[in-house]
Amino acid sequence: MNYKTLLMASAAVLFTSQAMAADLTGAFSVPGKGQITSETAIEMGRIKAEWKGIPDANWAYDSVIAREILEYGITDNISVNAGIANEFETENGQDGYGYNNDHNFLYNLGVKYNTRFDDVLFQVAGRYNTYNPKDFFGKHNTDARWQKSLGLDLKAGLDLGNGITPYIVYSIDSDIDTPHRALTQSVTAGIHKYTGKWALDGAIRYEWDKNNKDWYTGKNNTATWFDGAADYYLTDNVALGIYGSYLIDAHDQFDGNDGSTYHVKEGHEIGLRVKVLF
Repeated sequence: MNYKTLLMASAAVLFTSQAMAADLTGAFSVPGKGQITSETAIEMGRIKAEWKGIPDANWAYDSVIAREILEYGITDNISVNAGIANEFETENGQDGYGYNNDHNFLYNLGVKYNTRFDDVLFQVAGRYNTYNPKDFFGKHNTDARWQKSLGLDLKAGLDLGNGITPYIVYSIDSDIDTPHRALTQSVTAGIHKYTGKWALDGAIRYEWDKNNKDWYTGKNNTATWFDGAADYYLTDNVALGIYGSYLIDAHDQFDGNDGSTYHVKEGHEIGLRVKVLF
């Protein structure tokens, strides 16, 4: 075997081994038939805002969230998932309206369906979310009625080869048990790069709320975020990652009953996650 043949054989082995490794963190990633993925994450976030027209009337909200999501592949293109998260309040809030800090759990169930036409990728994902306000805020601050919402993601992407996939996502979530159903929507445009050993993601997300009259009086909220992530594959089936979001811009938020508004000045989130394929 000459030198040129040896190089070609080595390259073939290299690219074959990369192709066999599963991309656990991509925008269209789902476990194969009979496989399970586990995603364990902890994240911290902070929002800072000011009431307009009221000097020195600033406020900040901090949160710490621990999350576990299990996903099972029914087929190579269809999966179901279940998740649980616990949100810890790091500040007590005002007038006794801080979080209960004992049982702030959120639950969700979901399903995903992938398909492709040549190099064009599509995914439809639905989800059901619920939590108990009494657990979050304490039984003396709210009723015990469970809050529920439904969500849908419509995703399209293009497989450019070499592990590069640009994608766009439209998401919509709606309360299903409130008098005036809050409706949150977003459009995300991003790109994913996977090499077999590491993966990078970057995206711009524009989101807006509509008709949230339970808390607000008719003014829609809008915000633009940068989302990013970096994952390193410890083995072919274990990825360790860091992810986050940074608020680029936000319009004035809701009109209160007294006609006041507030402006979000700063917002960010950062998290660590481990994703495992079984």
